[in-house]
Amino acid sequence: MASNPGTRVIFSPQGGTSKEMARLIKAAKKEIAVAVYAFSSKYLGQALAGALKRGVKIRVLLDADNARKAYSLDEWLAGEGIELRFIKIKRGSLHHKFMLIDGKILITGSYNFTNESEFRNYEAAIFTNHKGLIQA
Repeated sequence: MASNPGTRVIFSPQGGTSKEMARLIKAAKKEIAVAVYAFSSKYLGQALAGALKRGVKIRVLLDADNARKAYSLDEWLAGEGIELRFIKIKRGSLHHKFMLIDGKILITGSYNFTNESEFRNYEAAIFTNHKGLIQA
């Protein structure tokens, strides 16, 4: 893990990104907004569902085409009561990968919310409280 004041980078595979994300989700107080291309990590889904049960507002934006794939957890997330939106893009994909927690912590990078990102792919996730980046 690389680090500067207020900013950390965790690298995969097996760098502990999903564990750190789940820790921050569990500490959320008010709101979590997610925009991600692929969401198939039950571990992160369960963390979000737990936060929702604690009264945290959860919003997830997914690529519509990718959400149709068998591995996507979109139906499971919706079944847990998580607010989902799907974006259909004519050319290309909704390729975002970010989470904003309580308007104070931004997580972004190449890391999708998948087991492949945690255990197989070489990915990076940047965790920051930089106000300028969060406002952007």
